[in-house]
Amino acid sequence: MLEDLQDQEKLSLNDYLAIVSKYKFLILIVALLIFSLSVLFTFLEKPKYTAKTVLMFERVNTGSTFFPVTDPLGMEALLNNQTQILKSRSLMERVNLSLKEDTILKQKGYKKVSASRQNLSINKIKDTYIIEVVYKSIDPFLAAYITNKIAREYYKMNLDAMRMTVSQVRIFLEEQLKKIEKELNSSELLLRDYKKSNKISSLEDETRVLIDQVSQFETDYKGIMLNIDTYTKQKEYLLKELDQTQKEMIENISSYRTDVMENIFAEISKLETDKAYFISQGYSNDHPKILQINSKIESLKKQLKDETEKSLKENRVQQNPLKYSGEIIQQIAEINNNVSLLQAKAEGLKKVIDVYNSKLENVPDKSIQLVRLERNAKVNEDIYLMLKRRYEEAKLQEVAEVGNLSIIDTAVVSKIPVSPKKEKNFLLGIILGIFFGVTLAFILFFLDESIRTAEEVEHYTGEQILGIITYIGGNGKKDKVKGEKKVTEDEIVEKIRKKLIINMEPHAPIAEAYRSIRTQIKYRSKEGEKLVYVFTSSIPGEGKSTTISNLCITMANLGKKVILIDADMRKPVIHKIFNVKNGIGLAHYINRKATYEEIKRDTEVENLKVITYGTRPVNPSELLENPKMKELLEICKNEFDYVFLDAPPVNVVTDPIVLANYADKLLWVVSPGKVKRKDLRHARKLLVPVKRKILGVILNSSKTEFSSYYSVYYKKYYGEGEL
Repeated sequence: MLEDLQDQEKLSLNDYLAIVSKYKFLILIVALLIFSLSVLFTFLEKPKYTAKTVLMFERVNTGSTFFPVTDPLGMEALLNNQTQILKSRSLMERVNLSLKEDTILKQKGYKKVSASRQNLSINKIKDTYIIEVVYKSIDPFLAAYITNKIAREYYKMNLDAMRMTVSQVRIFLEEQLKKIEKELNSSELLLRDYKKSNKISSLEDETRVLIDQVSQFETDYKGIMLNIDTYTKQKEYLLKELDQTQKEMIENISSYRTDVMENIFAEISKLETDKAYFISQGYSNDHPKILQINSKIESLKKQLKDETEKSLKENRVQQNPLKYSGEIIQQIAEINNNVSLLQAKAEGLKKVIDVYNSKLENVPDKSIQLVRLERNAKVNEDIYLMLKRRYEEAKLQEVAEVGNLSIIDTAVVSKIPVSPKKEKNFLLGIILGIFFGVTLAFILFFLDESIRTAEEVEHYTGEQILGIITYIGGNGKKDKVKGEKKVTEDEIVEKIRKKLIINMEPHAPIAEAYRSIRTQIKYRSKEGEKLVYVFTSSIPGEGKSTTISNLCITMANLGKKVILIDADMRKPVIHKIFNVKNGIGLAHYINRKATYEEIKRDTEVENLKVITYGTRPVNPSELLENPKMKELLEICKNEFDYVFLDAPPVNVVTDPIVLANYADKLLWVVSPGKVKRKDLRHARKLLVPVKRKILGVILNSSKTEFSSYYSVYYKKYYGEGEL
């Protein structure tokens, strides 16, 4: 089949139109069937309605106040993430739980209402931070109600997620507050008991000032350490939702420090130490030296901010910004920097505290324990008050968190269904029907191996066409169709006899076709040259015997002496066609059982004689290779102008090749209505040894487009009743 397609000639526009015309009823049936199905499904489909709500995302303050890092792909990643959350199973479970407990639906008579992810679609508006949530349902009210329910539940989920970071800080401060409260109560109780047991009411003024100073420093120190713990908790929460690979990647990016950053941290640490020293010497916060140090520290922090931003940009170029969130990197980088700055400040305060502790060593032994108790109580009180203040701030911040999502438009009930789209479905049904009909027609066309055009005959045989025998039609009776009684050999012969041109009008199209072939044969030989012609076909039933019989009659009508030899010893019909007695024939002559004069038979056609087959030999091919066959042909050439041999089909036996060796020319009869491409291809291979003797192809076009094409012109030329 592949070889057939490769051998197929290119089709012209007329060929395509001819194919469509040939299968027009099939195309029409398929088109009507598919169109009918589209109409049926359109009217059976329940109308569906959609509702839409519009959400907008905004950048919010996520606690990243140290420096802002521009992340152009961050919002794209955010929108992609939120799209997946909107389609998630967990959100749909929240929606269905809310629908189950919804009193409005119950009041309207809805009993079991549930949302499905299959009916939900999310559309991102290009170049914006806006998402459209669309839900489809057969009930217009439910479509709008469920869409709004999804938007509200998603808003709550988003708000819960945004508050989670602040909530973690609040919970941590609450735990620390309870712990410090216990320590404060314990330290105050110990101080009271010590004063009571030792009958000491107060310390000296100088010692009291010293205690106040060291307590303030210790309060600041513990506050710094508490801030470090708070930042650590925030960092743990940010990394909690990531897998190990992501954690390592973000840690590497956010913790990376350039040499410039290391130098800045070292300079800040030195300035914090100097500041602590001056404070330990009694310098106030308003002292010019302290103000100068603070100014330098702020300047270095600004440099650190710029350098960190530059470092993050350079490192994130090599990473996938959609996979690792830029927001998380910003926050963790800020936490790392703040922790480093606080640690530098804590080291300076520790040195100041050590200085004051050395001064307290000079306090009398009796008062030393009181000093310690007073200091612990004072520090715990200050820490408690600081934690209390920060705890209240965290609660307010948690309540004030509004998230980064707002609902722009809520869904409304639509009375216009979005499906089925009748006009679109009907048009699609027509288009698909025609498409599949034409496709099926072309599939059948290319699967059909029959020969359809004269060009195909020339292509597959490799020979030129001498003439075309057209099919005009018989007596108006239909040919035998499948299922009817099998036609006998005598009936076939009778049909052949009716097709002889002696039984036709002189100007019948078939008669003219044979005269045309006669002219081709006559002018392809030299004047006075006597030749032997072998007629064969590819397969049985192509009209070879009819063709050679009519051609002999045509030659004889021209006044030429013609002899026809029936060399098809397996299925001989010449004697029946011309209604002569078989008797002694070709086989007897070759076997030396009869003379040449004994085997010749006269026919009712003047100048035409025939030699019948005689008897059917066991091995016809071996019999035909006998030298007597060549001798017979030489005798015939001397007596007659034309010698014709009716040979068997070449695809069936080798007899035509044997006879072609004795003959001068070979004519190939092809019937497009019966022969297939593979038959012609096989016959062409078999005829290769005698190719130079092939005169051409006679197209016996029985009931094909050839006959209809040429019949039109014959009838136009002669017309009915014209000579």
